Amino acid sequence: MSLIVGIFMVEFFLILFAPHYDLQKRGFVPCTDAMAEDVANCNGKSFCVMKSVIKNMACDTKVIGHGISEWVKGKQSRPWSNYYFIPEYPQAEEEPDEELLKYYEENPDLAEQMAELKKNYEELEKKLDDEK
Repeated sequence: MSLIVGIFMVEFFLILFAPHYDLQKRGFVPCTDAMAEDVANCNGKSFCVMKSVIKNMACDTKVIGHGISEWVKGKQSRPWSNYYFIPEYPQAEEEPDEELLKYYEENPDLAEQMAELKKNYEELEKKLDDEK
């Protein structure tokens, strides 16, 4: 029993500290993306969410196993090289988007608009609560 719990804890911490976003979709990123999509499609059903988490755990285990396999074959320098890496993020555009600049020029009072929307939303929520 201790061995099973120990293996689970090692896997948990390996996954916890690994990157979960990368432009190249390396490591646990495909598993995380698939789980996020599955959970979003569950519409709050507990059994469906649990099934998605278990499916993600199996996917993560395959990634770890693949890393060990590639290391044994000599294709990578360390067993964790396929899931511990420096992630690549999208590069910020140097030139601002012309459409975005035009939108900001046409709507200089965005903060006021957002405050008004929030106020209207709160009023609508209050009306709905009163109707119930």
